[in-house]
Amino acid sequence: MVKPERRTRGDVMAAVAIAAVIAVVAGLVWWTSDARATISQPAASAIPDLEPATAVPAALRELWSAASPKTRLPVVVGGSVVTGDGGTVQGHDPATGKTLWSYARDVDLCGVTSVYHYAVAVYPDSRGCGQVSTINGRTGKRGNARTGYADREVRLSSDGTTVLSVGATRLEVWRSDMVRMLSYGALDARVKPDVPAAPLCRLTSAAASSSAVSVLEACPNEPDLRLTLLRPSDEEDMPDIKIVELPDVPADSDARVIAVSDTTTAVYLPTPTPTVNVIDDTGTTVASTLMPAPAAADAVASRAGDLVTWWTGDSVMVFDASGLRYRYTVTPSGGNVPLGPATEMADRLLVPVTDGYDVFEAGTGRGERHIALTRPPVDGAVVPAAAGDHVVELRGGELVVLG
Repeated sequence: MVKPERRTRGDVMAAVAIAAVIAVVAGLVWWTSDARATISQPAASAIPDLEPATAVPAALRELWSAASPKTRLPVVVGGSVVTGDGGTVQGHDPATGKTLWSYARDVDLCGVTSVYHYAVAVYPDSRGCGQVSTINGRTGKRGNARTGYADREVRLSSDGTTVLSVGATRLEVWRSDMVRMLSYGALDARVKPDVPAAPLCRLTSAAASSSAVSVLEACPNEPDLRLTLLRPSDEEDMPDIKIVELPDVPADSDARVIAVSDTTTAVYLPTPTPTVNVIDDTGTTVASTLMPAPAAADAVASRAGDLVTWWTGDSVMVFDASGLRYRYTVTPSGGNVPLGPATEMADRLLVPVTDGYDVFEAGTGRGERHIALTRPPVDGAVVPAAAGDHVVELRGGELVVLG
């Protein structure tokens, strides 16, 4: 019979030493981890979805405000009005401004947007603005996350079903579960031999739908911009590409992509004459609308129900969301100048103007009435959104709720 092995004093000391090393390593990993640097405070109970307004308010007044410099457009998800400031994302009660949930890290946000009923918070790390967390707007609980290579500064946008993140050298499109659908541009590591290690061109403006991305590129040794149409393919990092040349549109011009609907693109071209061109997926210009003056540098577009509205600086151009057919333009009237794009409420368009809101019939652009409201001077656009029967305004880095 074989004699069983026995532990010696040396064996015990070795085991203790190994356990101590493991504990120290685990502690160091935790101490330097993102989890330790994250503070998540979910909602005390589930937040009900907001009921759509049945009528436009007869009057508006300011109810509350909060700093939100990390949101480009108002973010309303899952019954919460969301703000992004510093490293903190907060969901607020639309009526009172009370914080219902919060999510914070020890680094400043790159930006906040939304997809379905999730807030999408993007943070930086050593690889750029590529650490992404989703927060359920109804509960404040964390959802899916992702991490990847990105530029040091990115611009976020969403069509409600996907998120576009674009920087000067790289862009990505993410599904609602944060799986990457499409990527284009620079890489920090060669994964595939036939994928370029760096882009040839600088990305100057982009917009996306769930079916396509359109991006303006300024390329070395080329005097004019080009419009690149991207569509997802079997490989997310090898999209189908269609290049549309833009003669007489200099690389340093203020051209920009306004919106993408399905695979149709609306693009603003400031030269030779300020124009909005609508371009299909073959690169063909199917419609052109001349503008009386160039667009402002801070011109901004937003979705308003079945319409896309684009504030040009002193007017609002309105397009069908499906196909981007031009409908009409809201221009200054009676001393009131539009201050931003429109939002939809109770089947009406609300356009922020100098001293309040003008209300329009959405289909025809016929003016119906004016709602008086006093605002302090605003540097840039006033971007509105509806939150139930409340109106949310983003004024620069401040979010204001009206009711």
